[in-house]
Amino acid sequence: MHKLGSLLSRTVCFYVLLSAVTFGQGASTIRSASAGSVSADLQALYARTQTVLTEAEVTEIARTCTQVISRTDRSSTDRQYATKLFAWALNRRGEMRSEQAGNLVAKGQLAEAAKLDRLATADFKTSLEHNPDSWRAHHNYGISLAMGGAYNAAIEEFSTAISLNDEYANLYFNRGELHFELTHYELAIDDYNQAIALAPDDAQYFNSRGHCKFMLDHTTDAIQDYRRAAEIDHKNATYRTDLADACQYIGDWESAAVAYREAIGLDNKNVRAYQSAAWLMATCPDNKIRNVELALEAARRARDLETKPSSRTLDTLAVATAATGKYTEAAKLQRQAIEISSADEREELKSRLSLYEKGQSYMRDPQVRTASANGQRGSR
Repeated sequence: MHKLGSLLSRTVCFYVLLSAVTFGQGASTIRSASAGSVSADLQALYARTQTVLTEAEVTEIARTCTQVISRTDRSSTDRQYATKLFAWALNRRGEMRSEQAGNLVAKGQLAEAAKLDRLATADFKTSLEHNPDSWRAHHNYGISLAMGGAYNAAIEEFSTAISLNDEYANLYFNRGELHFELTHYELAIDDYNQAIALAPDDAQYFNSRGHCKFMLDHTTDAIQDYRRAAEIDHKNATYRTDLADACQYIGDWESAAVAYREAIGLDNKNVRAYQSAAWLMATCPDNKIRNVELALEAARRARDLETKPSSRTLDTLAVATAATGKYTEAAKLQRQAIEISSADEREELKSRLSLYEKGQSYMRDPQVRTASANGQRGSR
């Protein structure tokens, strides 16, 4: 089963952040509920669930169950048992198909992945029709709905799953991720709080809660969460970069610089860490942090690491180039950034282009924004 999930450029990632529940879990509850009262062929069919490895094997179990369900000469106990086992088989097949879809996404085979996702969604839905009390199937169906963009429907499925099992932390986390995407930040924080209470050593829970607090301008609390995530998973470069970005945002230049160095030390192909570090060194008003030559080097590294340069990395390369006094080259880079930028960032990019055309570099205001734990802004 999936664990949804990914500050300044955050997105939910439905495939990469995977938190699996063993496929075989669930079938054992069927056996314990009915052992000794069902026919031997169904007991043997259950035994097969403990060793199945392929989609074809699970499909065969489901097909056998449908045959039992449709036979009026079978006892009601047998048909009820077969119904639950059928639901389990469909849920498991859906998990397999979803897993395969994730592998295809990683390979860039998006069309094939989408087909498998649709099949997985149908499996989860059918499973729930035969066993609506399966929290795992509700969770999996919620994941499928979320991947299809049906966030509100997915939230309902997660809520149903929580009503059936309120001790599985990922249920709260996944619902929180969707609340975040819908900008329901307070609701998301409530869910992250529940997830953290159940699994206090999961770094991603703290990191995601930090994103919410950051969006609510509770930057002091957000930084505490980012720092805690980085402490728990001390080898995760993304968490270090999130911490650094937040520190840079409030003007804690030294902490930001340290965290960027640590992030790059953990992952020397981390585009965002290089890009953000370059921005800091090119625009920082503190001469102890400002280093235009290193900024230019880091900005070029960020650009070179990208398969296709983004407006963000080009903007950063332009600001670093201007910081070294090469305004004509900076303006050229900035025009390239503007060409591929989104509408909501274009005006800001144009304002920096105007500076370069005038022979000026861009510098952060030393009176940067800060915020207290309750979100009240100040300056430093």
